[in-house]
Amino acid sequence: MSRLKYVLAAQLLIFAGWAGWLLNARNSPAQEFYLDTAPVDPRDVLAGTFVALNYGISSPGTCADLLKNDAYSGPLFVKLEYKGRKAAAGGAEAQIYEPAACAGQPGKDGLWARGVLVRGHYAFADRIEYGIERFYLNEHDARKDARSGSVLAKVRLGRDHRLSLVDLVKKD
Repeated sequence: MSRLKYVLAAQLLIFAGWAGWLLNARNSPAQEFYLDTAPVDPRDVLAGTFVALNYGISSPGTCADLLKNDAYSGPLFVKLEYKGRKAAAGGAEAQIYEPAACAGQPGKDGLWARGVLVRGHYAFADRIEYGIERFYLNEHDARKDARSGSVLAKVRLGRDHRLSLVDLVKKD
């Protein structure tokens, strides 16, 4: 019976350590910035209440030189920087970050976001996904009827250059 106690204690320690790591990763200090969204129509009954989002940084135009080879399938790193574009949102002006460069490895300076190239089929174009394309909401949240293009995405660059979606702010 004492063997079972050790196994249960080990499982408890593993899950407690995992929870601590997740809390630390979410609350780690990182620069937050805004991305503009582009229109898209979200409809999915089974996924729950969410806002589907599309971004200007999802267009692979910045990565055209890197993607000339149709066989390229590695990760993409897109450098994001403020180029002077602002938008009124939440009663204040937000600086909009836009793509500036693309590479197979992140550079030493600046904000480099990790993305994955999704090749288009038939009538669909290629796009870069960052894992922030859906924002799940409470069923009673007023933002659930927001459409991509009418909100700004407040994002944070986390570990391994992955973007995490912090909040959606309605454009004024």
